[in-house]
Amino acid sequence: MLVVHHLGISQSDRIVWLCEELEIPYVLKRYDRDPKTRLAPAEYRALTPFGTAPVISDGALVLGESAAIIE
Repeated sequence: MLVVHHLGISQSDRIVWLCEELEIPYVLKRYDRDPKTRLAPAEYRALTPFGTAPVISDGALVLGESAAIIE
């Protein structure tokens, strides 16, 4: 199952919108940024060392960068 890892205040909304429009089934996993530093939490950075968003995963595949995901 496709998992959209959604980091608050990011471009992850694009991927959620795409999945909804194309009726692609997905699970949304939300992460909140640190309120003081605005950085991604450690659990999210485990997916992508830079802590950038969006990220999707499907089994062993983990893919970041909205343009790459949309392709």
